[in-house]
Amino acid sequence: MAAPQEEVANKVEAHEPDQCVPPEVENKPPPVPEEKPLVVVEKSVEEPDEEKPTEGSVKRDAVLARVATEKKDALIKAWEESEKSKVENRTQKKLAAIGAWENSKKAELEAELKKTEENLEMKKAKYIEKMKNKVALLHKTAEEKRAITEAKRGEDLLKAEEVASKCRATGSTPKKLLRWFSS
Repeated sequence: MAAPQEEVANKVEAHEPDQCVPPEVENKPPPVPEEKPLVVVEKSVEEPDEEKPTEGSVKRDAVLARVATEKKDALIKAWEESEKSKVENRTQKKLAAIGAWENSKKAELEAELKKTEENLEMKKAKYIEKMKNKVALLHKTAEEKRAITEAKRGEDLLKAEEVASKCRATGSTPKKLLRWFSS
């Protein structure tokens, strides 16, 4: 009875662990199939002696092969899940980096836009001030021209009054007036 357990232990020790085998799976011994009590049966002469042990050995080998296959499948599944989680983490990290890059570029452009708007506002204010100064200068020039015109009008009125009073005093007619009527 001890011989099959030793054979199972030897096969387990001979198994080379994969790179992606988790330590808790690697250290766990494979389950040993339950041994059935031997029933003594009379042997006939025609049957060879080693036929029964060969059948048990074949079944045990099949069970061990199935256990090894299940173990490999479990390891492969664990590795696959690990790789999928790595891919997801890497993708999330890259997406976060892209989002941060986008936000920083947006902030730069908004700052540039604000600076441009401030420059335009300053230029607008300067232009408005320049135009107001031109309007004020124009108004000043117009006022000067009005004052000159009003002063000339006042002088011409005084001159006309002087000529009229002189003409009244002397009894003569103004020369310019005669030119208009003499034609």
